[in-house]
Amino acid sequence: MPADAATAAARDSAATSAGVQADHPVMHTAEEAARLLKVKRSWLERQAAARRIPFSMLGGSYRFSDWHLAEIIRLNEVVPAAGIRSHARPERLARTARIEPPLVSTATPPLRPRPRTAPRHA
Repeated sequence: MPADAATAAARDSAATSAGVQADHPVMHTAEEAARLLKVKRSWLERQAAARRIPFSMLGGSYRFSDWHLAEIIRLNEVVPAAGIRSHARPERLARTARIEPPLVSTATPPLRPRPRTAPRHA
């Protein structure tokens, strides 16, 4: 059992034996939360500092409850677009289809190089 998991397990068992309610919020350190979410601690702290993810600041340190972790997962979830199948193959162009070059606007004259202001050195 990793050290932080053993610490969390010991903290939970100590809280239960001390008579604390079982429904109390479990607060994880940034290191524990990063390990649970399988992200780097630096990413988690940067997101919290930028206020992109929910967190609690306790004693000058970032702390994350189970609700915070679930919300972080929900905020970063990517849902597939409706009507698009992931296994669908893109339609192929017919062999006779020709791709036209983009139209060039004639409203503006072509660019010319700026004239030199200093003499050339040989």
